[in-house]
Amino acid sequence: MSSSRGPSTLGNLDTTPRSRLQSRARGSRSVSAASRPFLQDPEVEADAFSHPDGPIATELLSSHHSDAEEACTEELSEEDAQDELTRRPWWKRPSPWWFLILTPFISTARAAVIAPKVEIYIRLACDTHRPDSSAIGQIVHAFSSPDRWESCASDPTVQAAVAKLSLVITISMGVLSCLTTAWWGSLSDRYGRTRVVTCAVIGSLIEDINFLLVCRYSSLLPGGYWLLTCGAIMSGLLGGMSTIGAGVHAYIADCAEPSSRSRFFSLHLGLLFTGFSIGPTLGSVLVGYTHNPVSVFYIAAVLHFVYALLLCFVVPESLTPEQMAVFRREHTLSIEQAKEGRENGGAGEWLKRAFGFLTPLALLLPRKSSIAGARRRDWSLLLLAMGYGFTIALKGDLTYEYQYMSLMFGWTSEQLGYYTSALGTTRAIYLTVLLPVITKLFQSKPRAVQLPADAQEPTSARAQANHPAAFDLTLARLSIVIEVVAYTLMALAPNGYLFTAYAILSTLGIGFTPAVNSVASAVYMQGGGRELGKLFGALGVVQTVSSNVLGPFMFGVTYMKTVATAPQAIFAVSLAALSISFMLLAPIRLHAPGCDVEGREAAPSDEVATGEREPLLARDEERGRAATKR
Repeated sequence: MSSSRGPSTLGNLDTTPRSRLQSRARGSRSVSAASRPFLQDPEVEADAFSHPDGPIATELLSSHHSDAEEACTEELSEEDAQDELTRRPWWKRPSPWWFLILTPFISTARAAVIAPKVEIYIRLACDTHRPDSSAIGQIVHAFSSPDRWESCASDPTVQAAVAKLSLVITISMGVLSCLTTAWWGSLSDRYGRTRVVTCAVIGSLIEDINFLLVCRYSSLLPGGYWLLTCGAIMSGLLGGMSTIGAGVHAYIADCAEPSSRSRFFSLHLGLLFTGFSIGPTLGSVLVGYTHNPVSVFYIAAVLHFVYALLLCFVVPESLTPEQMAVFRREHTLSIEQAKEGRENGGAGEWLKRAFGFLTPLALLLPRKSSIAGARRRDWSLLLLAMGYGFTIALKGDLTYEYQYMSLMFGWTSEQLGYYTSALGTTRAIYLTVLLPVITKLFQSKPRAVQLPADAQEPTSARAQANHPAAFDLTLARLSIVIEVVAYTLMALAPNGYLFTAYAILSTLGIGFTPAVNSVASAVYMQGGGRELGKLFGALGVVQTVSSNVLGPFMFGVTYMKTVATAPQAIFAVSLAALSISFMLLAPIRLHAPGCDVEGREAAPSDEVATGEREPLLARDEERGRAATKR
């Protein structure tokens, strides 16, 4: 029998085991990917899917290995189910294209509401702290006068209230998403990807409806605009965008062949960038046409509703009932084992389980260097992760940056939307056009391997292998320098036009993330590591905690405390974070432990951060001993 991509063929005896193994591999990858508690950039997730790992996948494979007869029966039933899928009409077969077609529409809707949301926050806070008796509770008409908007947008009390509201909403959703994404991901293994993604989309729909109700009846509802936190809490409990992303990536991994997964993940990333580039502009056009920022949220709610309906009734499930049954049995077994562990381990086992989402961070701890003769521990990976965390925390200043522009330049959501699209388009062009050209021009090309003149001198093949990672490390540091310059100029910008120009300059630092991913993999592998999926899982924890919790808290508290006296303080915090990141990346050195022609491990080069250079005399003596042995 064939794999799930072709019809059943009884005549070819070799195809049966191959298809069974392929089906098994898909299941394992899906479990590992969907059950990850944190997501990072989609391109990193694509690499993680290509390297299946994790306790659930290991447990699944080991349990089947222990019972050969049961495994054989399950493989046969699963293959029958896969063959049944191939006989379905195309609109009932799972395919990555289902989500790829929907992705730009949803990302456009998500991006379109970013700027209007900040304007509505300001309007709601102004109604509460600077009420206008002629327009209380009527968001649609509350700012018919430009003077009314300018007075509220420039009011420090209103700005501080908005910063506090944004902080509570962001932290609530971020923390709950961190805590629930793993549970929802595991649930998708047992009951299907589309069902779990539907629940997360319903959470976004509830958030939209809650937003519209508060905008309309804020003066009549108890708590006023603070009821906006209810929608954020519901969205976080249902998984939020993290669960949607996890479910979509797991669905693609289920359907795509291993050889084509990278292409589908790249296409998904490109469609996301497309939506985030054009979404703010479409939102600004709609606000300019209707003169009402709330209108964008009606469109977003309709799109989320249609998305949920399509997931429920149109998009076919990627997992077969047999696969989900296996995962449910394995989950039941894991619960029983965890229960026994808690009974035997007591409070220690409970704490270990409660803080299990931090377990991947253990991979980043300093470890003994793999270089021959090295006595110090290698701190490079930990320093790199810390530097990455400080830089990625800058994502938490987006809301407060919008507030700053409203405060200093009087911008509404229409201008903010065009500003956001300009930045998104510049990032996309830089990542897809300029950065590849720069990399091709300046990255060292590997030269042909040449035998050394002295038979005892090490070859340069493995030393050349580190040139791309060394370039990426330089690119990461240069990206930080660019952002330092840009944020300094943004803090000093006297008008919105110069501020936008300097912000566009800051987008050239977007190359930091892919460069750090490359350097992290090189540092990890030079220390003897091989499981890149675990590495990127650890970086995913760092990214989630920094961008969703620590960053918003740091910038939110700063803006609340300084908006009345020095609103530019948020840029000072950004500069401090970037400076710390640069200092953490400065001592990192890359090395390539090579082997000489005799098979011995070569001595470390002076590029390793040991602070000492090997004496020439010792090197000559070592060569003499080697020649004597020869």
